Amino acid sequence: MATWRDAVIDGIRRLTRSKDSYVFSRQELINQQLEQITKEIQSKGETPSQTLSRILQELREEGIVDFVDNNGNYAFLLDEIRIEREDLPVNILDRAIQNQKLNFANIATGENKIQARQRIGQERLRYWTLINYQSQCALCDVSTPQLLITSHLARWADCPEGRGDLSNIVCLCRWHDPLLEYGLISFTDTYKIIKKNPESKMLIKILHETKTLRQPIQMPLSPEYLAKHRERTGFSS
Repeated sequence: MATWRDAVIDGIRRLTRSKDSYVFSRQELINQQLEQITKEIQSKGETPSQTLSRILQELREEGIVDFVDNNGNYAFLLDEIRIEREDLPVNILDRAIQNQKLNFANIATGENKIQARQRIGQERLRYWTLINYQSQCALCDVSTPQLLITSHLARWADCPEGRGDLSNIVCLCRWHDPLLEYGLISFTDTYKIIKKNPESKMLIKILHETKTLRQPIQMPLSPEYLAKHRERTGFSS
């Protein structure tokens, strides 16, 4: 027999999928799913709608749902959030990023509305990347915002599932970002820097000064993405 919590989550999932939207209201959930929910738990009780409201509050405290607006509308955050699907407020996008649930799809040029949604998602990723690295390059002391880049370990084109994942993103300056992108540096799972030997005197100087990778304060880099970067750039052989 299902618990109230599990049955409500299943009901929310059915409702949002039927609507093709992450957003739902308490009243919609009651009208369309309460009967099925009470069947699943095999106990209707005297005030099932009040019990459902209590469970919704508990799910909000867990970060599984959150308010979209001041009109009692919620967003369901347990499953993947596809940024292109609909307009969502910043607090919902932030929750999705923190839950590692934000997804970016490939889109065709000319789809202006969808591109606008992606830009907003990318702006929130940058915001949280800067917070994660305290608004400073992870490899040097550069902290000028205009000179900081959200650098993906597993590249955007190669790894769609990692596009919105903070554990795949490191904050680098405009000098260290291409060194990571083109494989002159990489990192071990324990955050040690590994390097190649370039011919350029300037690159040799920059690499010589690059000695420590600062750890992020919230979301550590994933061993899976670190391994993908080493493999792509020839450090795993």
